[in-house]
Amino acid sequence: MPEAHGYLKALLANLKSIRKRAGLSESALEERLILGPGWIRRFENGETIPTIDMVLAILHEMGSDIGALVQKLPKPDVSTVERCIFAEQSGNDLIINFRYANFDAKYKLANSTLEQFETVLKTLRDGLARLITVDQGQSERIKTDSVARSFLTAARVWPHANPSDLWWFVVYRAYCDPYSHPARFARLDFTQSWKRTGGWALEEILVRHYAPFLKQHGVNLSIADGNTKQKIVKSLALEDRLESDKIDVLLTGDTPSGERFFGVVHVKASFAERRTDDVPMSIVLTRAGYTSPLWTMDCKSMPSSSPINRGELGAVDGRRSAKRKDIEDEGYFTGCFSYNRHTQPTSSSVAAERRVYVCDFTNPDDVFSRFILRRWQAFRSS
Repeated sequence: MPEAHGYLKALLANLKSIRKRAGLSESALEERLILGPGWIRRFENGETIPTIDMVLAILHEMGSDIGALVQKLPKPDVSTVERCIFAEQSGNDLIINFRYANFDAKYKLANSTLEQFETVLKTLRDGLARLITVDQGQSERIKTDSVARSFLTAARVWPHANPSDLWWFVVYRAYCDPYSHPARFARLDFTQSWKRTGGWALEEILVRHYAPFLKQHGVNLSIADGNTKQKIVKSLALEDRLESDKIDVLLTGDTPSGERFFGVVHVKASFAERRTDDVPMSIVLTRAGYTSPLWTMDCKSMPSSSPINRGELGAVDGRRSAKRKDIEDEGYFTGCFSYNRHTQPTSSSVAAERRVYVCDFTNPDDVFSRFILRRWQAFRSS
């Protein structure tokens, strides 16, 4: 059960004053309400948030009412209302609060404001609000678009922040907050919905950030439908079996005779199920001369009150992870591009196609787009 913060904690603390004025001990009140030992203390200290009907029952047993409960309380701020995710201003920084397993976690965003936080949440909320006016067939598209726009808004208002943190600690948590969605979806488990929506949204983020710049240089970055993917796989005429549904984002280049396929970008939030999902196709494409980079947020953290999103591409005690070896030693992908600033980039002494690169969203003319353009020129020349 979550703990109370700010305004709500002050409100629950008033229960103690009311109880003392009523001359009731904690145990006497618990006996009247048929509660196990310790519940009243937890409520009064804000360690557990009681339901509204429980609060009303407590007030009734103490001979009091809501009016007494709300006396001398600070003015509530919408940004600090207890939700799955909320924020508090701390000097020039912003403290993002969210539930993480059994922890009430905090993540600090330096040089940030509550107004910026509200802008990001409102972008998500306004996008998801469109779900009440569309049929089921359009819902996934709207959810995907809403998440993509919310993240890109976050990257714009907080360019100094770690992009992977914004994805993992802010946008994901905000999406899983039922209050971000229309009320008719209140009973849904949004962590399940996120698995599909989040994956599609990341592909949209990649395309929206880089496609306009790459198009100026004759390269197309696009998300294809199922039929297009099947046609591409068939046209490659490779002996190895390729699953078309494993294609995330297409890479094609402009030629006088039309667009020409030259690769696939594998888009993932983390390294979960990497070997079974992406490696087989990437190996086949790479061996045939196509471009097959991995594009990832490299999200991974352990539940705690102050979680750190270290990912899996950093070194631990000077040792490389198995995931890094897949890229740097085995060459399973044509390079890897991480948007987690905890990632350690590979030395420039290693071949470009076997390096791990670190990127962000400040400018689409970066190491990722320049790498793709070089690969297209090399492919076209060959």
